[in-house]
Amino acid sequence: MRALDPPTIISKDKAVSVSKLTKQIKSVIEGKFTNLWVSGELSNVVHHRSGHLYFTLKDESAEIRSVMFRGFSQYLPFTPEDGMSVLAFGSLSVYEPRGQYQLVVRQIEAAGIGSLFLALEALKRKLSGEGLFDESLKKPIPPFPKTVGVITSSTGAAVRDILNILERRAPHISVCLRPSLVQGNEAADDLISALKQMENESDAEIIIIGRGGGSLEDLWAFNEEKLARAIWECKIPVISAVGHETDFTISDFVADLRAPTPSAAAELAAVSLMDIVGTLSNYGDKLTHKMETVLNNAWQKLDHLIDRTGVQEPSKKIDRYMDQLKEYAAKLKQGIDFKMTLNQTHATAMRETLIALSPRGVLKRGYSLAYTYPDRFLIRRAKDVKVGDSFVLETGDGQFEAEKIIGTLKK
Repeated sequence: MRALDPPTIISKDKAVSVSKLTKQIKSVIEGKFTNLWVSGELSNVVHHRSGHLYFTLKDESAEIRSVMFRGFSQYLPFTPEDGMSVLAFGSLSVYEPRGQYQLVVRQIEAAGIGSLFLALEALKRKLSGEGLFDESLKKPIPPFPKTVGVITSSTGAAVRDILNILERRAPHISVCLRPSLVQGNEAADDLISALKQMENESDAEIIIIGRGGGSLEDLWAFNEEKLARAIWECKIPVISAVGHETDFTISDFVADLRAPTPSAAAELAAVSLMDIVGTLSNYGDKLTHKMETVLNNAWQKLDHLIDRTGVQEPSKKIDRYMDQLKEYAAKLKQGIDFKMTLNQTHATAMRETLIALSPRGVLKRGYSLAYTYPDRFLIRRAKDVKVGDSFVLETGDGQFEAEKIIGTLKK
């Protein structure tokens, strides 16, 4: 075994400054350790308000400070959190003021299927906290749409299943198909573009967005946050139909309705024409029965009214009223005649009584009245007239002047 050479001793007059040494270290490190993939676990993750991402990348034996600037972090398909296993791509850099080296990261990928699930759960918690999964905010699916929009791959089995079912169940519905990428790094952006185009340029009343089954990585475009927000902001109701019945994506949670498969989405979007006919027939039967019930009740009420008022023979009822009216008129005339006769008899008797009791009536029976002359005051006592006074004496057939010639006679 060869002995190690003794260390080279640099004389004191050749000592280097801290700055110079740091620059030399920086030059060596940054010149050699570029474009690296580093695997590790995230720790001390800080999402700075500037948009930069600060974290520590570690394993069981060591750790390294890391940073991902905003220009790269904003395109991450998931939200990094402590404990995630990742692959980080970047270069080593030395931060001279502190003499520390760090990994400047330009790309982060979840390492393994477990990390993808972890990223998925993290995004679910974030969007759920913002209310994007709130059932009360979901738009209702129109029951009888005229046009259905479909966004999926133009070559997959999903589009054939959707079109076949729509044609079979509801041939009266128009289909607006917008082919899109459904897998790969550019899929999410293409799906968003298709969604906006369908919303702004078509007559679709429902949009089906989805694809057939696949691995979690294959379906990952439907787990991206930007697509989730585009679906949630779409003004047209969206049905998410991604993968098989056991597959769940973020798109399923933010959509207005989740279909377990693309075929099921077509069935949910379009009610079968036969079902519509059957439903209308059922409504027709119910309406007919209801009308018959209403008419029967009306006829029963009319029959009861006829029985009670005799409406079935109005002429007889009029004749009966006329007879009653004539009878009342005869009784009224009889009463009036009787009353008139009675009043006339009473008036005659009163007239005769008045005549008999009147002063002239008394005079005609042989009596006379004496008045002073010329003022014609009734003379009630003999002493009211003096001897030699003239007075007027009225009898039943006239009057004449007289003179008192003697005094009052004694009885």
